[in-house]
Amino acid sequence: MKNWIPAVFFLTLFSCQTAKIKNETYKTATSTVELGAIGQTDGFIINKAFTSKAYPKLENKIRLDVQIVPFTKKLNKTYISRQKYNQSQAKITYVDSLDVKPELAVLSILDISGYISELNTADNEEAFRFIKNTKKGTAVSSIAIALNTADIAKIRQADAYYLVNRQDKKYNLALFKLGKQTELLDLDPTVIIAYQLAYFCWAENKKGQWVIADMNKNHSCKGNTYQNIREDKEQNLFKM
Repeated sequence: MKNWIPAVFFLTLFSCQTAKIKNETYKTATSTVELGAIGQTDGFIINKAFTSKAYPKLENKIRLDVQIVPFTKKLNKTYISRQKYNQSQAKITYVDSLDVKPELAVLSILDISGYISELNTADNEEAFRFIKNTKKGTAVSSIAIALNTADIAKIRQADAYYLVNRQDKKYNLALFKLGKQTELLDLDPTVIIAYQLAYFCWAENKKGQWVIADMNKNHSCKGNTYQNIREDKEQNLFKM
């Protein structure tokens, strides 16, 4: 019987820190996160939290997948706890007994290749160095954000969505319809209530330099890509 106690305790803690959105596991936000930010997760089990360390400069817009989903009771509790950081944010009322629930937007990076290309540029040398040196760097690849009904309606009217970087360290959601931008929505980090992280994979380019080649949710690097730079090979290249 005693053997079950640690397992049950761990599962309880894990379930308190996560939420299911469209059958995907998301971490509930207990700290400030932003879509596209680079950082790392530190702490021990119950106190684990993501800390943003770098905000890549995006010269090009990055294609996103955007889904509108209803609130759940658990996500609403997280939203309420986040509200204390931004009293000006429009209140969203959730009533569990009503069939029609408030909605939130789930934004996910769709153009992985485009995002990675930005990280490998000279403009993002600091973010690149952080990922390379710490070996713990991850990217916020998806967020669930509580937007007001007007912004939800604008999203529904659009047919393409992009993450854009119009100001220094400031990201926005650009909405397009028939190839033309129709809206630019603010992504207020205080109402981001859940998120997913992606891990990086490395590969050598034609010049023998290590570059970020891919990223995914499960630490599984495929083909000629690796979770970490192969130091032995890097040293051999240095000697040559």
